[in-house]
Amino acid sequence: MKKIYDVIVVGGGHAGVEAALASARLGKETAIFTLYLDTIAMMSCNPSIGGPGKSNLVAEMDILGGEMGRHTDEYNLQLKHLNESKGPAARITRGQADKYLYRTQMRKKLEHTDHLYMIQDCVEEIIVDDGQIKGIRTRLGISYFADAVVLATGTFLKGKIVIGDVTYSAGRQGEESAEKLSDSLRAHGIQIERYQTATPPRLDKRTVDFSKMEELKGEEHPRFFSIFTHKDRNNVVPTWLTHTTPQTIEVAKEMLQYSPIVSGIIETHGPRHCPSLDRKVINFPEKTNHQIFLELESGDSQEIYVNGLTTAMPPFAQEALLKTIAGLENAKIMRHGYAVEYDYAPASQLYPSLESKKISGLYFAGQINGTSGYEEAACQGFMAGVNAARKLDGKEPVLIDRSEGYIGVLIDDIIHKKTPEPYRVLPSRSEYRLTLRFDNAFMRLYNKAKEIGILSSERLEYLRDAIDIVNSETERLKEISIPMVKANELLEKLGSTQKFAKGIKISELLKVKEVTYDSLAYVTEINDYPEFIKNQIETIIKYDIFIKRENEQIEKFKKLEEMMIPSDFDFSSVKGISNIAKSGLEEIRPLSIGEASRISGVTGNDIALIIANIKK
Repeated sequence: MKKIYDVIVVGGGHAGVEAALASARLGKETAIFTLYLDTIAMMSCNPSIGGPGKSNLVAEMDILGGEMGRHTDEYNLQLKHLNESKGPAARITRGQADKYLYRTQMRKKLEHTDHLYMIQDCVEEIIVDDGQIKGIRTRLGISYFADAVVLATGTFLKGKIVIGDVTYSAGRQGEESAEKLSDSLRAHGIQIERYQTATPPRLDKRTVDFSKMEELKGEEHPRFFSIFTHKDRNNVVPTWLTHTTPQTIEVAKEMLQYSPIVSGIIETHGPRHCPSLDRKVINFPEKTNHQIFLELESGDSQEIYVNGLTTAMPPFAQEALLKTIAGLENAKIMRHGYAVEYDYAPASQLYPSLESKKISGLYFAGQINGTSGYEEAACQGFMAGVNAARKLDGKEPVLIDRSEGYIGVLIDDIIHKKTPEPYRVLPSRSEYRLTLRFDNAFMRLYNKAKEIGILSSERLEYLRDAIDIVNSETERLKEISIPMVKANELLEKLGSTQKFAKGIKISELLKVKEVTYDSLAYVTEINDYPEFIKNQIETIIKYDIFIKRENEQIEKFKKLEEMMIPSDFDFSSVKGISNIAKSGLEEIRPLSIGEASRISGVTGNDIALIIANIKK
């Protein structure tokens, strides 16, 4: 049996969903394969979207035409602002999704998307001819052909569940694994390695004593992930905060002998920034009050996610730990915590478009690239889906560099910087945090969105108008002067101790901490713009000098990115560079000097020697 599509997507998680939607919305006949249709867009771990760095990814995808931001805005239990007391580069939103609605409604969106077809089957082989992908073959013996394939397999490649000393094959608890596909990839020259991740136990809400915990509610009027979301009021379903105790740590130390991390059953590395309780006790034995957040998984369920108590210790150990935590003394477990080990393909084997260097037309996205997190997976899937569709049209791939978005930081890092654990986006990974803010993605990525072509003309016009307003109003405020007396009257009214000794431009007044765009109505005529526009005007003016400094750094970065390296350049012939540098350069085959400078082991001296040889 032969079936022919333009693009095939393997995997129905967050990467696969975004890849399939992007490809289909660009007019390509797209088939998405999943082991089980009812778990499309399943949140395997916590119910959250967003947070530091991750919010930026979601906002960027939204502007480019992705689905995650709008979907989370629509189907959440709460949205909460974080880092409000910090500067604009740190302020973000974190969403607690309704896991049931997120999953079921995302499947509904896929089923109602033109050009998109959903197929339940296990993909076991890739079909390759002379270095070009031709399609896939499934467990049922069916061959499906396409000129582009996106692999978004999550934790399902030879997935192995671990709970204490019990192990069994599964990609997610209760779901089978894909046992043969990674063997097929190896046979075609793709390097395969192993990683691990874990989840905490889930509890029955009816058995939790919330009176011993702190209740945390979300915002009724939050900054939404999507600039296109308009809601009168958002949900405010609470989460609850409790802590581990000295008794918890003592019990954990006693139970460490049963931990698969200690026993050696688990030998692979897990996410460093989301450690299990076992690792917390091993690495920080003196700390006793680790935060534990209890998050409802759905408005239609009694199931509670215990954020901060990740472990793969045996069931009796998990139950003993719960009894030591305030409010959880009598809690009953609905699902025990577990770890899962799985195959992945290091992303150093990819071009920045996420296309394989070995097999033309084959793209990789999500945890198969060695990353961790729904947001990281989704943005890779989106970019892979876009670039797969563009390849079929004979167009150049859309690339986002480090100065343009956190998506660019993520993709650049996983290709060039090897990490010993699954990669997670963090603000500290970006050199240009003030430029790559959560709130200004619509200004940064408008031209990319226009180039991709998923957003409707109405939405592009909406973004263009917003950008024009921000730019024109910012310039207007820089030009209008006001008397000293008027400026000081406003400052006194706002409770500011600052005073001006002479007349000033309104933009200088707006730089004062207490002054907002709305308060400028006291000294000049202003418009009732949407909050996201007023926020941009304020931020651009208040942080003008810092933004200018960062823009100067970006200009230097761009110059290195524009210095191209010939495709046939022989790095081994460059005298004076280290063997480590040569190995990394030959493996990655960077396209530019900027890209070469970010490869692990390559020094400034190596770059100078390469430039000199290219000039020769």
